[in-house]
Amino acid sequence: MLATPCQNTELTPTPENTAVVDTATLCLINQERARHGEQPLQPNARLQQAAQSHSEEMVEQNYFGHVSPSGETPATRILATGYVPSSKDGYTLGENIAWGTLQLSTPAAIVAAWIASPEHLANILYAPYRDTGLAIVPAVPASLAEGQSGAVYSQEFGEIVTG
Repeated sequence: MLATPCQNTELTPTPENTAVVDTATLCLINQERARHGEQPLQPNARLQQAAQSHSEEMVEQNYFGHVSPSGETPATRILATGYVPSSKDGYTLGENIAWGTLQLSTPAAIVAAWIASPEHLANILYAPYRDTGLAIVPAVPASLAEGQSGAVYSQEFGEIVTG
């Protein structure tokens, strides 16, 4: 994983390249995990669904935070997708969010900011996490962007412990 460079890490997100930006972002995150001896995170459709809805909601409702104006938390968002298959199963969940404009909205800039933040880095490096969902929306809440183009990133993390 460390020997293979990540591609497209300097792309500014657009509606046409979000899948490529998502791949570049996950590559950078998994490289950081590999540097610390951790297994790579695997994409999970339900976590991606939770991330996508959160990124879109932050832009549409003009806020930036882990808890929505209606009180929805990362856990309620993720659990609503059915990620945890049974009430008998245990789980650990986490979330990283970020936004940036212009060159600060690239995967390289966002992941560098997460790595520089102890709380975000802890989510990235948490050994039990195996699943992840990433969503990049190529827009920023209007109150933050001052008219500049940019993107909002949400990353959900999960671990299921079957009961």
